[in-house]
Amino acid sequence: MGILRRHLQNECDPRLPGELAYSVKEAYSYLRLLVNSNPILQNKEMKKTYGHLRQGLVDVALRTVLEKSGLDVNVHMRSALHNRTGGYTYSMIEAKGAIISPAKTRSVTALPRKALHRDIASVKNRQFDLFTSQEEINQKYDENTPPFLLLTYGGKNNMLDYVQLGLPDIKAEMWIEQVDIINAPRIIVNNEENNYDLGLTLTKFANDIMKGESYGEEDKS
Repeated sequence: MGILRRHLQNECDPRLPGELAYSVKEAYSYLRLLVNSNPILQNKEMKKTYGHLRQGLVDVALRTVLEKSGLDVNVHMRSALHNRTGGYTYSMIEAKGAIISPAKTRSVTALPRKALHRDIASVKNRQFDLFTSQEEINQKYDENTPPFLLLTYGGKNNMLDYVQLGLPDIKAEMWIEQVDIINAPRIIVNNEENNYDLGLTLTKFANDIMKGESYGEEDKS
């Protein structure tokens, strides 16, 4: 068993992968619904907006699903270090055993394009590079020293082909390990926690965006 897979199994809530994957899948499904039901979005000139919408829908779905899941988790929307006065924002998820940032990638094995906040956060993973023994690493990393993980997703033609949790190296330039979670099951403990309408939340966000309200940075990948 790999370093990351073992860490997820031993130090993280077993419900986490399923909730993350569900959030991304629901965001992609809603984007398709949004495009299909709005002829203006079907114009080729509007396709450049899909990345902007997709990023926002994923962030909103992650926040909504995780906050309603009952997991010990906090979802923050932060301004980029180089642009705190407005513009680019990113999500940061603080969960039991991990700090996670979502990002779309060009392929299943690709890392996200360079971003200062990811470079800084990946420094948390220096201990994975300092040891060669998996046993030593696992002794060093636990819920009190959580690693920085990337939740990556993407696919061709705006379809979702993969959802992965990945452990980047100290420079965020290569993967130490990736784990496929697209088919991770949702583990429902309390049905009352899931008594909410994610679609309504995504609809409100999409309407705000289409009215011209700014959100984050358009994803060019």
